[in-house]
Amino acid sequence: MNKRILIIIAAIVTVSAASYLLFFNNGSSNNNFDEKQLYTCGMHPEIISDEPGNCPICEMKLTPIKINNKSSGEKKILYWRAPMDPNEIYDKPGKSKMGMELVPVYDDEGSSSGVVTIDASIQQNMNLKLTTVEEKKLSNVINTNGVLTTDERNEFIVTTKVNGWIEKLYVNYTGQKIKKGEKLADIYSPELVAAQQELLTAVEYKNATTGKEGNNILNSGDELINNTIKKLELLDISDADIKNIIETKKLRKYVTLYAPANGTVLMKYVIEGEKIAAGKQLLHIADLSNLWLKADIYENELNKVSIGSKAKINFTYFPAKTYEGKVSFIYPTINPKTRIIQVRINISNNSNELKPDMFAKVEIIGNDLGLMPVISETSVIRSGQKNISILSLGQGKFKPVEIKLGGYSDGYYQILSGLKTGDKIVSSAQFLIDSESSLRSAINMYNSVNYENPENKNSISEENKNEKISNTKESEHKHAQTEIGSVIVREGIIDVESIDINNDGKVFECPMDWNVISDESGNCPLCEMKLLEYSVEETKENLTNNGFKHK
Repeated sequence: MNKRILIIIAAIVTVSAASYLLFFNNGSSNNNFDEKQLYTCGMHPEIISDEPGNCPICEMKLTPIKINNKSSGEKKILYWRAPMDPNEIYDKPGKSKMGMELVPVYDDEGSSSGVVTIDASIQQNMNLKLTTVEEKKLSNVINTNGVLTTDERNEFIVTTKVNGWIEKLYVNYTGQKIKKGEKLADIYSPELVAAQQELLTAVEYKNATTGKEGNNILNSGDELINNTIKKLELLDISDADIKNIIETKKLRKYVTLYAPANGTVLMKYVIEGEKIAAGKQLLHIADLSNLWLKADIYENELNKVSIGSKAKINFTYFPAKTYEGKVSFIYPTINPKTRIIQVRINISNNSNELKPDMFAKVEIIGNDLGLMPVISETSVIRSGQKNISILSLGQGKFKPVEIKLGGYSDGYYQILSGLKTGDKIVSSAQFLIDSESSLRSAINMYNSVNYENPENKNSISEENKNEKISNTKESEHKHAQTEIGSVIVREGIIDVESIDINNDGKVFECPMDWNVISDESGNCPLCEMKLLEYSVEETKENLTNNGFKHK
């Protein structure tokens, strides 16, 4: 009886052991199979390898990462996508627009679309903060700078149409105020005297032919007079002066120039007695009772401004006084370098306290743009090519989304696309999440290529073998460099010129560990990056900029 009980117990133990080995060991092997070892570069997360080695870009040692690689048979396929374009999605297998085999996306494969899962405790350690896309009005106030200029409609250049000499100059200095019709200058011109003499001769000819027979003679006298009068008019001789010449029969030696309008002399180009040529600029006159303020507006704020927008202006000479005006003109061109466009504001200056070229602080009250979805600028990652925000999907999941930005004001951007009102987004630590998402995307791209063409794995293995052979050939050099690593890792005050043994003015330096300097090419013994070639002076500058001392 006891023997029978012992046999039964032994059988139970055997079955239990077999079950344990069958289920638990298989599960362990499956877990090992599920977890795949890959390697990536800390500087270039797009570099993914299934074997250890060095980054082909910077030659840093690849760091190990582990990913789950569960059998696709255990998961539900949500859709199929192109391996090179995650936005190209299909509901069944086939080929992408580029002719590549589509890859499946599973129901728990959020990382294939850049989704990152972060534990709550890690979120707290990262100081991760969320904010909400909300609707609000962007400020329509534009604060900018401006410069006073003269009103171009009230500027005048005084010139003459005859050659001659400045006989008398009535304007004595720059800044002199003048009134319309005042004398500016008397110009002696032999050309003018000759034209007057022609007029008197024509008048005498007509008088001499008056009373004689023949209409042709009379007509010819009138034509001569008319022609000489036109000539004098072209020389800026007034009708009153011409009439006076005919009546008195006295020649005027001078042509007098008069002020065309009230104003101030901004520039005096001649002095009394100077010889001048026809067309020469003599005086620059402007009416300063009304001035233009040209204010700079950035391109992205132009939608806030329109003709008639009110403005408040302050000048540094009298900060307590505020001038008011309206935008009267928006210039039609933009500065291609600064991306600035100018607007014009008219300012009354009857008291003449404002001067051209004065600087001003300008506040323009622009158009009300209404409610719109906005996010803070701290929630935007700007790469130069696109704008990214990190969207919170809930349950610790986050996903980078590309967004299109509109107007900007007071730290907020208008959202045109990519997010909607109410979305939760990350406002701090988003760079860490974006970096992790980029790494996940690189891993998925690696897996997609292997899925599309399993033969790639063999070719990659062959490449790795060749790389190993190449690495073996270089191992002696690296080993030798490791032995002298303590030598090329410089400490204290570094004598760069003594490192340049061959006196070619160049050395090799690590761009990560700047105190690693050698006279020969190779790899850094600290980070294994390839040493870069610099001149001795550049190396000294690198040391100074990174906190090292040198001779």
